[in-house]
Amino acid sequence: MSAGLEVRGKSMRIWMKPHPSEPKISETLDWPFTPENEKRAKQLAELIKLEIQLNKFSLAKHFPNSKNLKKNQISYYANLYLTITIKEVAPSTFDSYKGHVNNHILPKWGKLHPKDINTNMLKKWIEQLKDTLNNKTVREILTRLSQVHAIWRDEFQIQYNPFQNIVIHQTDTPEPDPFTKTEIAMILNTETDLDIQNLLPCLFWTGLSMSEQIPIAWEDIDLEKGTIQISRSYVRGIYRVTKNRRRKRKIKLLEPAITALKKQYVITGNMRGKTIDILQRDNKTKKSERVRFVWINHERSNHFEYHELRYRWNKHLKKAKVRKRGINQGRHTFASQLLTSGQVPPEWIAEQLGHSDTSMIYKHYGKLIAEDLPDYITKLNNYISM
Repeated sequence: MSAGLEVRGKSMRIWMKPHPSEPKISETLDWPFTPENEKRAKQLAELIKLEIQLNKFSLAKHFPNSKNLKKNQISYYANLYLTITIKEVAPSTFDSYKGHVNNHILPKWGKLHPKDINTNMLKKWIEQLKDTLNNKTVREILTRLSQVHAIWRDEFQIQYNPFQNIVIHQTDTPEPDPFTKTEIAMILNTETDLDIQNLLPCLFWTGLSMSEQIPIAWEDIDLEKGTIQISRSYVRGIYRVTKNRRRKRKIKLLEPAITALKKQYVITGNMRGKTIDILQRDNKTKKSERVRFVWINHERSNHFEYHELRYRWNKHLKKAKVRKRGINQGRHTFASQLLTSGQVPPEWIAEQLGHSDTSMIYKHYGKLIAEDLPDYITKLNNYISM
């Protein structure tokens, strides 16, 4: 435990080792090199040495802007950001944010002072990230760092924002890749295990996302009226209310889904209920519900996990000799088949999927399936000639 002065040319630096187990740290003085300042620097080094010996040393007192102070490092504000954010977002979202911080931000910027980050540094880092990550992920990581940096800017009322003029262009959203009627028939007519036999029609004809499909319970379903009340989702082991109020909805069931659910009721409808805790929209409060899940993995006597369904789905597609697509394409197929039919307005499809307007239908979910299109030309010709 000691301290001293180093003079290099016209630069003066105080070195100190406050604790035997900690590495030596150095602080460069911004004083001009003069005999008077050199004498003053030696006195400061002796004072620090004495304070260390008396266990009264404070780095912040002598060097309030030191990069060696945790409060002057991005790591300090990153931890503060995570402490704030965990109370504001869903657990699955927080896990994603935490991963961005721990895997990308802290290794690169953790020990830097926020004031030392400039736009050019950020642009170079972005190009490095693009070597291994897609633009969407890079943008999300940069957003996290910008939010961390903003905490420091707000605290010290700093106007300069190095993130202000940075734009990361997002690549085009992949087009939906729905199943055709022929493919749906091949999938549904291929024998499979009882646990997912009745689920397959519901993947295509309910429009539910997998996070909504997995925790569906018999308490949500009215088979007489042909409806399902969507009020919860299941993501990464957490039950929660739907991510926005629009997604909490009552959907109308198509006949293939009603038929499949009636068959499934014989299998799981009379099973013993289970009490689950459902996270509310404030991301703090939980409410308990007693439910009987519809889709049960009988190997575990509980509802499926996403990875279990994905495995069985891929295995079944291979058996049915249908080109492999993700299990979420069932939702896309629902939207696309209904659009292609021309029998219902896009607004009705949006309502079923839980969207406030049709923009998401055309942008992410719906696609006209050429080989399943009705003969619109004949219909138009007949209309015109009337």
